[in-house]
Amino acid sequence: MRGAVEAGGRASRAEPAWGAPRPLGEESAGRGGFLVFAAFFGLYLWTMPPALPPYRDAGEMTTSAATLGISHPTGYPLYILLGRASQALPAGNKAYRTNLLSVIAGAGALGLLYGLAAGRWGALAGLGGAAALGFSPVFWSVCLVTEMYSLWVLGAVALVALAWRLRDRHDRRLWLGFCWLYGLALTNRMDLVLLAPGLLWLALGSSGDDRPREDGLWAMLALACFPAVIAATDSKAPVALLIVGTALWRAPKAGRGRWVAASLAFALLGLGLNAYLPVRSAGHPWLDWNHPAKLSNLADTLLRSRYGGTLDLLSKSYAKGELLLPNMVVYGRHLWESFGLAGLLLAVFGGLRLAFSDRGAFLGLAAAYWWCGPFFLFLANMPPNPHALAIVEPHYLLSDLVLALWLACGIGELRRLRQALACAAVAALLLVPFFKGRFAAMDRRAHFFSYDYAKNVLKSVPPGAVLVSKKDVQLYTLWHYQTVQGWRPDVRLVAQGLAGAPWYQSDWRRRDAGLWLGPLRDSSQWRMFVGANPAAFATPDAEVPPEVTPRRQNGLVTALGGASAGVAPERGESWKLFALRGDYRYETQPDFFTSDIIGDCSRALFFAGGDASKEGAADAASAMLLRAWGMHWLFPEASTLLGYLEFARNDYGLAKEYYGLSVSLYGVMLELAREYRALPGLLAEIASGAAESTMHLGVIAERTGDRAAAERHYLDSLELRPLAQTRFNMAVLYWNRDRGRAERELSEALRLDPSHAEAARYLAILRSRLPPGRPEGPR
Repeated sequence: MRGAVEAGGRASRAEPAWGAPRPLGEESAGRGGFLVFAAFFGLYLWTMPPALPPYRDAGEMTTSAATLGISHPTGYPLYILLGRASQALPAGNKAYRTNLLSVIAGAGALGLLYGLAAGRWGALAGLGGAAALGFSPVFWSVCLVTEMYSLWVLGAVALVALAWRLRDRHDRRLWLGFCWLYGLALTNRMDLVLLAPGLLWLALGSSGDDRPREDGLWAMLALACFPAVIAATDSKAPVALLIVGTALWRAPKAGRGRWVAASLAFALLGLGLNAYLPVRSAGHPWLDWNHPAKLSNLADTLLRSRYGGTLDLLSKSYAKGELLLPNMVVYGRHLWESFGLAGLLLAVFGGLRLAFSDRGAFLGLAAAYWWCGPFFLFLANMPPNPHALAIVEPHYLLSDLVLALWLACGIGELRRLRQALACAAVAALLLVPFFKGRFAAMDRRAHFFSYDYAKNVLKSVPPGAVLVSKKDVQLYTLWHYQTVQGWRPDVRLVAQGLAGAPWYQSDWRRRDAGLWLGPLRDSSQWRMFVGANPAAFATPDAEVPPEVTPRRQNGLVTALGGASAGVAPERGESWKLFALRGDYRYETQPDFFTSDIIGDCSRALFFAGGDASKEGAADAASAMLLRAWGMHWLFPEASTLLGYLEFARNDYGLAKEYYGLSVSLYGVMLELAREYRALPGLLAEIASGAAESTMHLGVIAERTGDRAAAERHYLDSLELRPLAQTRFNMAVLYWNRDRGRAERELSEALRLDPSHAEAARYLAILRSRLPPGRPEGPR
């Protein structure tokens, strides 16, 4: 290769040794690529939602684009600027226009992928590779949301295509264009850097080279040694060292200094778009996340330092590598769903054939797959629960791209051996997803969940309210509709997770100096906030400590402190004014974030049912609780409260049924929590709920005269989690049968809860040997 570079780039593409079908010329590949682009553009446009999609950062991105703001680290300046341009399109609302950017980028990535594969292995191979990636549910989904992922994949495909062209014929101008494009693509997503070692090995090699020792040494370093160092040290510096080392290893000997300087200059020229961050931040935009106008903040933004350099801080709660195996299991299911057995076999076949025909190219792509696939999952270390998986899933796409290329190579070779089989394989890739219901699952044409959520929340608060929200989708959805669409500008919307950040407080001081803002973590901080902001409300996702009282549910929000005094009792009347379009069942939704919006509606109804129950409106409470439970079946708290209502009515049969269902649902939740590797605190919380419901079954059994069943339920409850009330109820059960056992149970109840007044009172009676009046019945 070095000879080719030093000779000025006169090497031409070597013919595949294994006799693949004749590749398409550039013009034919370009025409086919345009047709692929048009087909997938039409498909994605047809299935695109008409409003803001409920996706992780979608509302934040549309808000940043509309206001030319600064999004969360790494800032995403390329996406923000292109998003602002797309919002100028004369079509639909601004969320729809921003979504067009994702559709165009996704279809463009598939058109380029077709051109790359068809130019090497024929039109059939190009069509198969584009279909495998384009019909993948993860890729399809990111093309339907206002996020930067489809643009990220477009940049990756363009870089792979340029790298392979450089491998065929090194050209100085093309190389410098590659460096510039790489720098520019990093201003969209910095994690594209994980492709760099493999792409540099691909781009700076030559298809005519045969250097087995050199290839083997680099493969050992890139696939084993450097990942091992990162795993051992938890440092990301080895990634940079591998990238620089690979570039210098393959750099031309003649004029190396000038080559390095020019390469670095063009890469920095592309990265220069990051200058948007400090320049725009200095102008104090509406969203100025981390205020990168300050140099130290700029470094934090670009390197995600305050996120621990990780995908999400949640990963820091687990030991390094602890979650790799469960994540690989989930990743395997993703590959099966996206590619199917035939697609995976073709990818393996194509990868092996490429390894024999062009080992250097194979190693470059294998390194790209390793770093962006399995090793990325090791670094991410996220628990396999639905929320974390929804965050991780889009990051499968770069490794999927490599598999799609290997699959295309496999189809090209299969066509040489058995053309009918190759045609059948491509037909399967095109048709099987639709027979499996992929189109129906991805169709978002009637998806109004985020629109209706924002409308209903803002209907629930009075003029001038201070509204606290926490989760990404809920908060950013409200940001979008208030800031971009102009809904309810009088409402002061506070982000709970950002409330303690100096930059966020500074932003609010400029906007509204009358708003008191501080961290919102514990009950004392919340009390200060509510006391200083009398019209305070919270959405169901906000984490308000139970000690913050009084509170009252008002539609989709909770009124806190003094605001609750002006709220009429909720009897479900406000819900008659709400728009709830679509299937409001948590378990039937195609994605986690839509389910989470529905879960918020369910929790709001549950809170309203609780308020009605306290006020003695049992019928209204039951109606709201049943509706909440109908939205989210795996919601044992609703069943528990329904059981309490029936118990208060002395309908022990129905109460037993509700409490039994609650115990079963808590059991399902415990199994899922263990499968999802939930943290101990969450496991304890679920176990406490299960123990309480089981205890109530014991109370019902005792009330109906079945003492043996009561004792079994109490013992089952204590096995799940020791509760002071369960110990007290056991003491009641033994009061007239075994005074010593009753005393031990009361003592244990006080050990678990020293404030349990009834346990203290009756223990004192026992120990003073007063007449043994039986305690009030179990509760």
